[in-house]
Amino acid sequence: MKEYWTSLASLLGVLAFCQTLINSVFPPELRFAVTKHLNRLFQLFSSFCYFDITEIDGVNTNELYNSVHLYLTSSSSSSSVTSNRLNLTRSTNSSSTTFTLSNNDSTLDTFNTVTVLWEHVLTQRQTQTFAWRPMPEEKRGFTLRVKKKDKGFILNSYLDHITETANEIRRKNQDRFLYTNSKGGAMDSRGLPWEPVPFKHPSTFQTLAMDLVKKREIMEDLKDFVECESFYKKTGRAWKRGYLLYGPPGTGKSSMIAAMANYLGYDIYDLELTEVRSNSELRKLLMKTSSKSIIVIEDIDCSINLKNRNNKENKPGMMLTGFGLGNDEGSGDTITLSGLLNFTDGLWSCCGSERIFVFTTNHIEKLDHALLRSGRMDMHVCMSYCTFDSVKILLRNYLGYEEGDLSDDVLKEFERVVDKAEITPADVSECLIKNRRDKERAVRELLVEMKRRVEKNENNGKLRGQNGSFNVADEEEEKRALDSPYGDKEEIEDSICKNSEG
Repeated sequence: MKEYWTSLASLLGVLAFCQTLINSVFPPELRFAVTKHLNRLFQLFSSFCYFDITEIDGVNTNELYNSVHLYLTSSSSSSSVTSNRLNLTRSTNSSSTTFTLSNNDSTLDTFNTVTVLWEHVLTQRQTQTFAWRPMPEEKRGFTLRVKKKDKGFILNSYLDHITETANEIRRKNQDRFLYTNSKGGAMDSRGLPWEPVPFKHPSTFQTLAMDLVKKREIMEDLKDFVECESFYKKTGRAWKRGYLLYGPPGTGKSSMIAAMANYLGYDIYDLELTEVRSNSELRKLLMKTSSKSIIVIEDIDCSINLKNRNNKENKPGMMLTGFGLGNDEGSGDTITLSGLLNFTDGLWSCCGSERIFVFTTNHIEKLDHALLRSGRMDMHVCMSYCTFDSVKILLRNYLGYEEGDLSDDVLKEFERVVDKAEITPADVSECLIKNRRDKERAVRELLVEMKRRVEKNENNGKLRGQNGSFNVADEEEEKRALDSPYGDKEEIEDSICKNSEG
C-alpha cells in the first residue's frame, strides 16, 4: 500500500513538472488556440449541444432566466425533475416553501419523452475598475444540455412550455410583491432601483364596496385585457391599459388597486414621483419593471404640480416638477409633463408587455387633459360615495350580515338616506369597526350618522341658494371642464359634482 501512494505522488509530480514546462515554453496565445481547437473537435464528435441562459442580459434582467428558475422550482417535487441536492427557502412573510437548485448542481427534466439536463452555474464576478451601476458579486445562470437531434424541438416547444408554465405559476401561486422606487434612483447590489416587500393586501372585488354594475364592468375589462394579447399585436398597439381612479378621499381607490392586483395576480409598482429627479430616471424605472404588473401613481395631483394648462390661473412657466424645479421644457434634472406623458404612452412605455397604469386623484379637474385621453387613461372610474349596494357589502364584511338578516324596514331606511348622506366607505367602515361587537348598535349608529349628514347637506344647500356668490369659482371651473374637447363630458361633470364633501 505504501508503494502505491509513493507511485501516485511521483506521477502527480511529473504531471506538475510537465504543466510548468508547457507554460514556460509555449506562449499563452498558442495554448489558448490549441484549447479552442480541441474544444471544437470535441463538440464535433459530441452528440450534445449546450445553451447558456444568464441572469443578466446586458443591463436588463433576462426574463427567460426567471422563467426557467420558476419552472424548475415548481417542478422540483415532481417525478419529472430529479436532483440529489435542493435549497429550501421561505421568506419572512411567505406562506410557502421554495425549492431551488443548489449552486453548480444539475437536474434532469423530461418533456414529451425528451430528456434534458439543467445545470445551475454560479461563478464569482471578476472585480471591475469601473461600472456605471452596481453589479452582483456572483454571476448566475443556467446551462441547458440537449441532444443535437432534439435541438429544434427543444428550442421551440420546450422553451415555450417553460414560459407558459412560469407565467401561470406567477399568476396563481407565487407570492406577489409591492415595489417602491429607491430614493434618488439608488440601486441595490443587483442593479435594481425598486425595493420590494411582500404584498398581502386582503382586498378583493367581492369585499370592495362599490356599485355592483360598475364593479362587474371593471372585472370584465380586466379579464378582456389579459386574454387579448393577439388582438393588441394584430392592431399594432402596446399591450397595456390605463385606469384613472378619481373621487373624494376615502372612497376606496387604494382598495381598488389591491383588488385588481389580487384578481390578476400582478405585482404592484408604487411610483413615488417626488423621489424621481429627471425624465431619464423615470424611463429607467419603467425599464426595470416586469411584465404582468400594475404601475401606480397615487394622488398624482399632489405628487407633482401638473396643473390644467387650460386653467387661466396658471401662469406661464408654471413648475411641472417632482424632485427638481423647472418648466415643461425640462432642464435635465426635472420631471416634465411631456416626460410623464411619454412614460405612459410614448415609445418607452412599449418596453415590456401586459402592464396596467393606474393614476389616482381626488380632483380630476386639476389634471391636464392630455393625461386623461384614451391611450393613456383608457378607463375613467369614479369612486363615489356609498350606494345602497355598497352599504350592504360593508355590513356583510364587518358584521357578517347576509341577505335577509336585516329587517325590511331597516333596509328601506338605509336605501332612503344613503344617497343624500354622501358618506364614504371609509366613514361607514369606521362606524362599523367601532361597534363591531354589538351588531344592532352598529347598525343603529350608522343610520343616525347618515341622517345627520343628510340634514347637514340640506342645510348647506339652503345656504348655497341664499348666497349667490358662494359657488361662483366652482361654476367657472365646471364650465371650463365641460367645454374641454378632452375626456368624457359626463365623467368630468360627475366628478365635479361629487368631489366636494358638502
